[in-house]
Amino acid sequence: MSTMYNRSLVMFEQSKNALGKIANDDAYLDVACFEAQQAIEFLMKAILMEYGIPYNRTHDIRYLLNLLIETGFEFDKQDSLDLLADTITNWEQGSRYGKGIRVSVQTVQRVHNIYLSLNEAFLKMQEKNNL
Repeated sequence: MSTMYNRSLVMFEQSKNALGKIANDDAYLDVACFEAQQAIEFLMKAILMEYGIPYNRTHDIRYLLNLLIETGFEFDKQDSLDLLADTITNWEQGSRYGKGIRVSVQTVQRVHNIYLSLNEAFLKMQEKNNL
């Protein structure tokens, strides 16, 4: 697997770990959001690289999703990602600058489920291509 893919796995784990610590300090919610955004972004870029699709240097989840859709790549939570794409994109800057992010734990968990769905579809694609 690519470095981009491996980074997405690490960032997803960091997001899950941070989410588990928000009872101690709500600053962990910003970390969970940032890492979740990065995990989704890097996974989408890894998939695009696998298809040989060039993409602009960006953190824009909607842009990356549209490129994925153009390739014919599909995953179970595609509609959910479409609904949350702008929110997730805003997490990249909102978690690092300003007053932090206002989001529910449930929304971050939804994004985690989107990541898992996207990852599962990618692994199935890899398995199919390696046959």
